[in-house]
Amino acid sequence: MINSVQKKVLILALYAGEIMMKSGAEIYRVEDTVVRICKACRIDYVECFATTTGIFLSIDSGEEDGDMHTFIKRIKGAGIDLARISEVNTFSRVFTTTDLSIEDGFEQLRRIDAETGYGVLVRLIGAILVGAFFCPIYGGAFGDMLIAGGISGVSYLISVGIARLGFPDFIKIFISCAGAAGMVLAAAAMGASDSISPVVVAATTIFLPGVAITNAARDLLSGDMVSGVARLAEACLAAVAIAGGIGIGIQVWLLGGGVIAHDRTTTFDTPWFLLFGFFATLGFGLMFNAPKKLLAHLSLIGAAGMFILVFMTNNYGIISATFFGACAVAVLAEIASRAGKDATTIFIIPGIIPFVPGAPLYETMSSMLVGGYTDAVETGTQALMIAGCIAGALAFIATLPARLAALDAAGWSRLVAGARSRLEEKDKTIAQRARRLYALAYTLGDAHNGDWERRAATLAALDALTKERAAEILETALAEKTRRQITVLAYSRDHAPSAAASPSAPNSGCADYGAGYTG
Repeated sequence: MINSVQKKVLILALYAGEIMMKSGAEIYRVEDTVVRICKACRIDYVECFATTTGIFLSIDSGEEDGDMHTFIKRIKGAGIDLARISEVNTFSRVFTTTDLSIEDGFEQLRRIDAETGYGVLVRLIGAILVGAFFCPIYGGAFGDMLIAGGISGVSYLISVGIARLGFPDFIKIFISCAGAAGMVLAAAAMGASDSISPVVVAATTIFLPGVAITNAARDLLSGDMVSGVARLAEACLAAVAIAGGIGIGIQVWLLGGGVIAHDRTTTFDTPWFLLFGFFATLGFGLMFNAPKKLLAHLSLIGAAGMFILVFMTNNYGIISATFFGACAVAVLAEIASRAGKDATTIFIIPGIIPFVPGAPLYETMSSMLVGGYTDAVETGTQALMIAGCIAGALAFIATLPARLAALDAAGWSRLVAGARSRLEEKDKTIAQRARRLYALAYTLGDAHNGDWERRAATLAALDALTKERAAEILETALAEKTRRQITVLAYSRDHAPSAAASPSAPNSGCADYGAGYTG
């Protein structure tokens, strides 16, 4: 049998898990938080299984004939609140490393649960920023930014009103996107804009299922297949609602006698996308109630990811650009989370949403409406490939240190040989050689003695590199002590690590709570 104190601990742990789940945290983070709180109070034999709709918590004495007790918490009404995830993450760390009592723990969780975060006005500003600064990313002009931002803000208010009436998310997204498409076409008919596609996509970007895709990838990576598949299905339903809503809006416009004019797209120089990415990510940070102290950090991460995405798209195509851009966001998010001791989710979610294929989804539905099924299949396949690249990048970065440490001598040799062959690869055509030498001359100038000496130095460093040293470098880059300042040029400079915090006292507040529990 469990005593009354242990029961309070279990209720406290479930309460913390419930807040995190309702705020959009990953499954593995919820389970880890619940287990840590229980073990901090000497409840050692504990198992937690969480899904998007419930948390199951079981404890036993660890003996063959011991009693087992199971608690279930039903989860309803999930959303996105990055500040709550951060605060519960901090609470968990404090509770498990200090003498914070159970009663004080309940008080802190009630305070966190009662916080409302940013008001509707601030979130409306976030929606306007998202629509306005995504418009030029999708090919709109500066003048179209006002139209896209305004319609995005109105669509957000429509979604808030529909949600308060109790309608499910699918209906909310469908109606909001249909209204957004109708407003864009009406604005174009009045001569306010002639960039229909960029404005439509930008105005509906706030409904993209970026959070569901991100969490689905991280849950599947952690082995939580049920939750991962459920969130992937949620993302697919949201995508269908967006595409269907836009399609219905366009169809109603055409049936009413409206005409869709020819689109005009505008291109910008790559550096502009640093600015666009920064404010677009900032807008998502406001909509998702990101902590105020982290808004600048996550906006810089989003700007860096957007810069890499656009730069590589112009040179290598959208698929490769998405993968490497998402990798950059994941790496920077890992560094920022360890530096600030915050959840990685807080930085990844706003930074990765700009990579979600909103334009291909719109083009797929537009092609289907006019009978262009071949084009629809092509753009739909591209959207799936982009989503797969996002999930693959997150999985790759999250498992990179462990995979590198698990390599045997033969695997490490193959990795080094592959890198060497790439470095020693000769240009296949005169054009390739000319382009490489021109790039070297343009970027390096007289600062270096030429490509050949740099290649020789790189090969020498590669020969001297060991698997252990590579793992050490990688772990150091992601260590808590490492501080990096991310600049708008998408590179980082190392700073001296801050002084390590003194170790906290064990949780003496729970030291005697498990005294009557045999485990």
